Amino acid sequence: MGGLKGGISVALALSLPDGEWKPLILTCTYVVVVFSIIVQGLTVAKLANRVGRAPDMM
Repeated sequence: MGGLKGGISVALALSLPDGEWKPLILTCTYVVVVFSIIVQGLTVAKLANRVGRAPDMM
């Protein structure tokens, strides 16, 4: 269970040209990425237990 966890989204948001919308887009991107990491981190073990598998620790 690995992945970039929003790295591409953050990289794309950082590569935007400077403008009035860039700070808002960056903030929204970071909020969505952090929220998705937290939600996935808190629910993956419960989901694995529900389907009958222990989550891998690595």
